[in-house]
Amino acid sequence: MPQYVSVTTACVVGALGVAQLSAEAFVSAPSAGRWQAEPRVGRFGDVESQPLPQAAAPPSSTGLVAYGVGFGAVAAMLHSAGSRRGVGRSAMKAAESEIAVKEKEKGELSKVAYLKNIPRTIMEAKLLDKILAMTPKEKWEDPDEDSYLYTLKMYAETYGPGKATKMGWWDYYSMKLDMPGDEDIPDLEDIAEVQQEFDWLMDGKMRFGIPGPAGIWYNGALIQYKGKEPFAGDQIVSILTDGSFGRQYVENMAFYREGLRPWQRGIEIGMAHGYFLIGPFVSLGPLRNTPEAATVGLLCGCAIVGIVSIGGLIFGATIKPTLFDKAGDRPASGFNEMINWHAVGGLGGAGFAHALLTVFGSAA
Repeated sequence: MPQYVSVTTACVVGALGVAQLSAEAFVSAPSAGRWQAEPRVGRFGDVESQPLPQAAAPPSSTGLVAYGVGFGAVAAMLHSAGSRRGVGRSAMKAAESEIAVKEKEKGELSKVAYLKNIPRTIMEAKLLDKILAMTPKEKWEDPDEDSYLYTLKMYAETYGPGKATKMGWWDYYSMKLDMPGDEDIPDLEDIAEVQQEFDWLMDGKMRFGIPGPAGIWYNGALIQYKGKEPFAGDQIVSILTDGSFGRQYVENMAFYREGLRPWQRGIEIGMAHGYFLIGPFVSLGPLRNTPEAATVGLLCGCAIVGIVSIGGLIFGATIKPTLFDKAGDRPASGFNEMINWHAVGGLGGAGFAHALLTVFGSAA
């Protein structure tokens, strides 16, 4: 179809251009001196003038479009026929190469004595192919004793044409119990996928998955979860802590920003908490449709700020974090200062939000 459209368009445009040039060059009014015919004397002596030659009428647009469409259809059919012949030749070559590979594998199997004629009661041909694909060719003749191929060799050398033709029920049951099923032998693609996963883990990478209701969806991206030093247990790389945007965002928070005093950190964190805490109580509380909604939200926000401040003081008194302490200060002095100012900032943020709701009437 693309070839048909391109060839048709080219032919129509070219034909229209040629027709336009032809019309401008050859269709014109005849001049009196050049195209006037010589007079001819008739039978009765009268003078007859010879008719002027007429130029051919230019082709119409409909005819040009039909010409281009027809030419494009013929070109497309010829191209499609050539493409089909090329695809057919490629398919024949692929089939021939596949047959050659199978013949080569049959030749290699014929060199191993116990693999020539294995009854289906012992093992199916499909399962045998999967086991041979997992085993190196140099070990087909003498497989490892802990492999499935070794067990198959023992049964094939014991039972078969020219050997024992009867098997006890216990031997048959043990054989079927020891032999793997088709689902027990992984395909080559599964082995390659497992090896790829292992290589990624050794390099500190893992697939990025999105959790969903039916499992995890992998989108093809990789996450570098391990740092440059493989023996450092604390070097776990994540998008939040090691990404440029996430790192800048976290470092600009009041708790981690450098150059601030403890009281500055506390008042900034408290103002942000108090300003946003009263919103759910005002909009979703049981008194949301009453004039007292803003006041109730203010009281609830102040209560939560007080509870959090008390919990922070208890944490500082027991754990005694020294993150914001200066040299010579008692343990947790900087942290307790931050918590105290957090309470002040929380009450101020809640009061400011209450003032906005009251003045602008958003709580009504």
